[in-house]
Amino acid sequence: MIQNIFSWLPFFVCLFWLILFIIQYKHVDPAKKFFTYFLLVCTLLYFSHALYFHRYIYYYSLIESFYTFCSLAVYPLYYLYICKLTSIKQFSLKSYWVLLPALIIGVLSVIFYGMMNEAERISFVEYHFFQKTDGSIFSSFAEQAQEIRISVTKILFILQLLPVAFYGYQKLSQFNRSVSNYYADTENRTMAPVQKLLLVFILFAIFSGTANLLGREFFIRESWLLVIPSLIFGSMLFLVSYIAYTQQFTATDFCKDAADNICRDETEAETTSNQDSIILSRRLKQLMEEEQLFRQKDLHITDIAIHLGSNRTYVSNYINQELGLSFSDYINQYRIGYAQNMMTDSASAFSMLEISEQSGFANEVSFYRNFKKITGTTPNRWLRQHASK
Repeated sequence: MIQNIFSWLPFFVCLFWLILFIIQYKHVDPAKKFFTYFLLVCTLLYFSHALYFHRYIYYYSLIESFYTFCSLAVYPLYYLYICKLTSIKQFSLKSYWVLLPALIIGVLSVIFYGMMNEAERISFVEYHFFQKTDGSIFSSFAEQAQEIRISVTKILFILQLLPVAFYGYQKLSQFNRSVSNYYADTENRTMAPVQKLLLVFILFAIFSGTANLLGREFFIRESWLLVIPSLIFGSMLFLVSYIAYTQQFTATDFCKDAADNICRDETEAETTSNQDSIILSRRLKQLMEEEQLFRQKDLHITDIAIHLGSNRTYVSNYINQELGLSFSDYINQYRIGYAQNMMTDSASAFSMLEISEQSGFANEVSFYRNFKKITGTTPNRWLRQHASK
């Protein structure tokens, strides 16, 4: 009974999300469309898992090659999904090279099984995946080649985990930096949920790699052993899918907001490249402290550049390199300073909502998040500390 329930759990989690993504397929961004393919592969993968744990040996012997392809394709597909999230570039055939190992190993598996007759195929699967035969030596070329293929599959599965996690995290970090250097308000505009999830995804990958080395036959010995991987994989798949489903901001939205200033491939002309940084610093300080441009809601770096008569790249480089801050942090430091003055002004009695709005924040959530990021404490706690002085 336990084995029946938990063997199907990851499959039904994937199927549930796959149906939701298919329903909205025509109306979503390219990243969500691609995630639908990722879910399809996951659904087929865990359907194969369920057949295995139900000991449907004959049917499993027919789809084991397909299972091999899916297991090797899952992590590269998730990496491609991250690429879709963080870039507007259309995928070419070369973009799918990360799936080549999965395709090659899957095709070789089909060929080697095709060289066996039905009895040999079932006997081979029984021994290597269910340990039901006495382990007789497999002497034919196809059987020996298939044994090598199984070992190579396990090694490849482990080897692909680290680069997928590393390069995926790198792309998300780069995108988040671009966002924080363009928007003053980054709330709901970064890939922070996906980035945090990727760290969890690494732990998930480590467990997955460990389970792969142990082999599924390890979990088939006792019914209760299956509960552990089933709950872990099911929970992770649900969380990954939920984050993808609720992620609204992508590179496509970023490029629409930034017009052609960021998305075009040509380098932006440095029309103010000879402008003295001291003059820029003085003018920028005037914009912030005298004109209080930071109080403008949904402020973009292009707004600053227009007021300075400069270009976005020059201003961004100055803030990043000379001040050591992202554009978002630079603006929000001024906003928090302004909010602190309002909070300690004895002649005023503003609510936190009014303070956040007048300081330039889009909402209270953004205000509280940035206040704690910059001061290390919450607005109410900071006010109590300074009121007692």
